[in-house]
Amino acid sequence: MFNRFTIWIIASPFILLVLSSLLSENAQAHAHHNAGYASVATLKSQLANPKAFHVEQVRVTDAGAACIQYSARDPSGMVGRAQAVVVGPEVARSDSPAHFHNAWDRHCLGQSYDVTEAVGRFF
Repeated sequence: MFNRFTIWIIASPFILLVLSSLLSENAQAHAHHNAGYASVATLKSQLANPKAFHVEQVRVTDAGAACIQYSARDPSGMVGRAQAVVVGPEVARSDSPAHFHNAWDRHCLGQSYDVTEAVGRFF
């Protein structure tokens, strides 16, 4: 009896550590997904034809910036590929190169998390 009790006392901090790390990873993934959803919605709201919008890849940084590769139909009916950086309400699209390249270099060249699958199910 004493041995089981001692083992549980010794093992319980390790069990709690493992459980807390699992929960924090899920919370972090949830935060990245939410940033991805919000960023794609913000980008989509600024497009001329949001119905002809298709997400190809979405990556989110720890700071909440979303780096989005997408395809969309332009006003002439042609489908083209484009990129955007969304930070909160700010959107920099590849059709305005000067502002876009600065934003892409600042936010999208470092570590980011791929949330394409989660965002693709939603949009």
